[in-house]
Amino acid sequence: MHKIILLSLTLPLYLFSGEVVVPDDYKINTSEKIDYIYTQEYTKILPELKIYQEQIMHQYEKEFGFKLDEKMHVGIASDNNQIANAMVTPIPLNLQFLYGAGAGAVDYFCFDSWMKTILIHETAHNYQLNPKENWISKVSHKVFGNTYLSMLGPLLMFPIPNVLENPFILEGNAVLNESRFGNGGRLYSGYALAEVVAMANAGEIRPEMMYNSTLKFPYGEKDYIIGGFFQKFLMEKYGIQKVNEYFKTYSGQIVPIFTSSVFKKQFGKPFKTLLAEFVEDIKQKHQGFKATHGDIVAQSQFHHPFNSDEGEIYTLIGDYFSAPKILKFDKKSQTVEQERGSWRQGEVFKIENEYFTQTSAKTSPTTIVMGLYDEGVFLKEGTGSKVTQGFMPNGKRVYFDIGNSLEHPHIFIENSFYDTSSSSVHVDKAGNLYYFKQDKNQRTLYKNKKPLFSYQGHYGFVTDVDAQGYIYFIAKSTHGSTAYRYNGSTTQRITTGDDVIDLKLINNNEALVATMTAEGFIYQTVTLTPRTQSVTPTTYSIEDKSSKITKSLKPFQPSTPLASKDYNALMELQYSSLNQSLGYSSQDGLMLSLQANFVDPLLQNSVVGLVAYEENRTVVGLGYENSAFPLKFGATAFVLDHKEGYFINNENEDDHGYSLYLHLPFLASGYWRGSATLDYTKAFDSIYRKPLTFSVDFLNHKQYGFSRYPNHRNQLSLFLSEDRENQTYGASYSWIHDLAWQTFIGLNASYMQSDITDIRDEKGIRISDDLANIQNEKVQILMPTINETLYAKEATTAEVSLRKTFDTPLYFFSSPISLQRETLYLKHKIYDLELLEESKKFSESTLGLTSDVVLLNQFVLPLSMEIIYNKETTDKTIFRVLVSEEF
Repeated sequence: MHKIILLSLTLPLYLFSGEVVVPDDYKINTSEKIDYIYTQEYTKILPELKIYQEQIMHQYEKEFGFKLDEKMHVGIASDNNQIANAMVTPIPLNLQFLYGAGAGAVDYFCFDSWMKTILIHETAHNYQLNPKENWISKVSHKVFGNTYLSMLGPLLMFPIPNVLENPFILEGNAVLNESRFGNGGRLYSGYALAEVVAMANAGEIRPEMMYNSTLKFPYGEKDYIIGGFFQKFLMEKYGIQKVNEYFKTYSGQIVPIFTSSVFKKQFGKPFKTLLAEFVEDIKQKHQGFKATHGDIVAQSQFHHPFNSDEGEIYTLIGDYFSAPKILKFDKKSQTVEQERGSWRQGEVFKIENEYFTQTSAKTSPTTIVMGLYDEGVFLKEGTGSKVTQGFMPNGKRVYFDIGNSLEHPHIFIENSFYDTSSSSVHVDKAGNLYYFKQDKNQRTLYKNKKPLFSYQGHYGFVTDVDAQGYIYFIAKSTHGSTAYRYNGSTTQRITTGDDVIDLKLINNNEALVATMTAEGFIYQTVTLTPRTQSVTPTTYSIEDKSSKITKSLKPFQPSTPLASKDYNALMELQYSSLNQSLGYSSQDGLMLSLQANFVDPLLQNSVVGLVAYEENRTVVGLGYENSAFPLKFGATAFVLDHKEGYFINNENEDDHGYSLYLHLPFLASGYWRGSATLDYTKAFDSIYRKPLTFSVDFLNHKQYGFSRYPNHRNQLSLFLSEDRENQTYGASYSWIHDLAWQTFIGLNASYMQSDITDIRDEKGIRISDDLANIQNEKVQILMPTINETLYAKEATTAEVSLRKTFDTPLYFFSSPISLQRETLYLKHKIYDLELLEESKKFSESTLGLTSDVVLLNQFVLPLSMEIIYNKETTDKTIFRVLVSEEF
C-alpha cells in the first residue's frame, strides 16, 4: 500500500509544476476580483489594462448570467517568454496567463490590438469554465476545491463541471466574443471564411469530426475557426445572451457530458440539428464559392507566408508527421525543389543562401526568444526579440520590435522606430515599405507612411509589387479570400478563386498561389486575370457598438503605476483542492486518504499534505516543490504510526522517511536539453533503500506535429549513487528515429556496476517486475517477466524496437469512446546480470498493440496490450494491458 500513498503525494507536484513562465522578477497587484502578476515592462500600462478587463468582466457578468465565484489571477509573462499565446485554466486555481509576443500573428488574428484580443478571448474562457448550476458541483467545489473529479466511494462528483465541455464549443465561443468589440478578430478573416466554406462543401463539418480530437485537417484549428463561425450562426439566430448563457445551462448537469440535451434545453434543438443547419446556411450563402484550378506545384498540411528573392519563391511545407521541407520554386524554369530539414514552424527567410524560420524557442533554460532560427533551432545573431519582415537594399533589417508591440505592431528599421502597422510589412527591392493600418472598421493601405486607399474590413496584407509598381495584396472576397492589386488609382481582382490565401509573382502575368481546401493547402501556378473590382467590404453585424469595450479602442496609455509588491511564490501559496479516496480490502481493511494541495498563481511552487489510514497503520506526509529559480528543488517527508510487529525485516527501523532533490537545467538551446539532479531518499519502511544519487542527462529531441513518437531522439544519462556505503555507477542511452510512413526504429542500452550485492539488505542493482517507488531511483532495472526481485553487482541491457503507426479514424459523436490511431510494435531486450553467486542472461521478446482511444471526444488515452516471452523465467509468457506504452 505504501507505493500508492507515495505516488499520490508526488503526483500533484508533477501536475502543478508545468512551467508556464520562466523564472523572472515578478510583482503582484492585489484587488478584490483580480490579482495581476507582472514584470516591470507592464507597470505603466497595467492601470488601463485593468480598467479594460474590468469592463469585459462587467459585460460578461450580464451575458453569461453570473459573477465569478472566485478571484481571477492574471499572470502577464515577462519579456523572457516571447511566445504568441495565452491560456486559461480553472485548475489548480482560476488562472489566466497572457504572453505579449503576438505581433507576428497580426494577419492571422486580424487584430487591432494583440493585448486586447487575448484579454477578450481568455476572459471568456474564465466565464465559460466557472459556473456550477447543480448542488453537487457547488458543494463539492466548496469542500474539494479546484479539481477535475472527486470520488466519494462510488459517487462521482464534478466540482468544475464545464472542464468537460468540448473545445469546439469553448474555443468557438471565445472566438465569437473576440470578434464583437471593434478589435477585429478571426471571424473577419478571409482565410477563416475560405476554410469554413471549403469544409462545408466537402461534407466534413459533421458532429463526430468537430467534437473529437482528430488527426485530420484542419486539426485543432477547427475548434477556433469552424467553432467560431458556428457560434456566430447561433448568435445571429438566438442572440448573444442565449449563446453565452449556454455555459451556465451546461453546468447544471450532475454528470456534465450530455451536449445534445443541453443544446435542446438552451436552443430548442439538439446539437446535430443545429450543426446541420449551420452547414446548410454556409452552403446557401456561399453558393458562388469558386475553387482555383491551376497547375499544382505542391501540397501541405500547414501554411506559412511565401517569401521570395530574384530567383525563387520559398516557404515551409509538410505533412505534420515528419520533418518539414523548404519548398523552392524557381521563377525562371518553374521547377520545384524540396529540402527536408528540422526547421521549426514559421515564415522562412533566406539570408546568404541559408534558410531561417521566424519562430520562438528557448535559448537558455530561463529565456524564450522570438527571432530567426536556423535548421538546428539556433538563434541567428541580431534577430532576437524581433519579428523580421524583410530587408532594405543596404541590408538593414525591417522588423516588429517585440517589446514595443504589445498592442499594435511597431515597425523598426534597424534600431529606429518607423511606424505602427495592422498587418505584416512587405519590403520591395527598392526599399519601399507597404502595410495596412486600421482605424476602427476602415483598413488603409500605406506606402512609406503615405495612405493610398481604404476599404471596410480587418483582413488584408501585401504580398508583392511588380515592375510597374502595382501592389498585390490578399483580402476578403464575398465567399472567402482572394488576391487583388492596386495600380495607383483603382483596385483589380486578379484571381478568380475564393480560396487564395497567399501569392507571389512569378512574372507580371503569372503567380504562385496558396489555396485552401478541405484536405489541406495546395500550391498552384495561375495566370493572372485582372478585372476592376473593389475589395469586398466586411459586415460587422455581430459587433456590440454600444459597449464600453468597443468604445475603448485607443492603445493603453502610460499611467501612474498601481500599488504592488514583489511576488514571493512561497508567500502566495493558496489552497487549491482536496483529493480523497475511500476503499476496503481484506488485507488492509478500511482505507482512507485525504490530500490537500496548495499552489501559487504562477505555478512556481506547491505544497501537498497527506493523511492516509489503514487498519494496521496511519501515514502523514508533506511534500514541497519549487521552480521559481533556475535551481529547482523539492522535498517530501512522512511519519508512520503502526501496530506492533508491522516491520518484519527490521524492528529498529525509524518510523519516518523523507526525500530531497535539487534539479538544475543547464542547457536549453536548439533541440538540446541538459540537466543535473542530486536527490536523496530515506524511506520510512525497511524494504526501501536510501540512495544519494547524482545524475546528468543530455537530450536531443525532435518530434514534428502529430507524430506518435519522436522523429529523432538521442538521450544519454550518467549517474553515480551511494547507498549505505555502497557505490553504484551507470549509464543509459536511448535512440529512436523515424523511417518512412510513420515507422520508427529504436535502440536502448544501459550499463550499471555496484560495489556490493546483498539481497537481505537490498544492496546492489535491483531487478524486478516493477520499479521501486523512490523518486529518481536510478539503480534498478525493470524486467516485466521476472517474478522475483534480484540484486546484481553488474548489469547490462540492450534493446531494439520497431514500431508502425496506422491512422485508424473511427470517430463517434454520441459514444464516449472513439479510435484515433493504432501502433504495432516489436521489441527484443537482452539482460546480462552478474548476481552474487552466478551470472544470468535473460532474453525478452514483446509483441504489442497500442490503441489511441479518444474518451469523451477529447481525451486521448493510449491503451496498450502486449505479449512478452522470456524462456529463462518461470512464467515464460505474460500478457499485459497498460494505460500507456512503455517506451
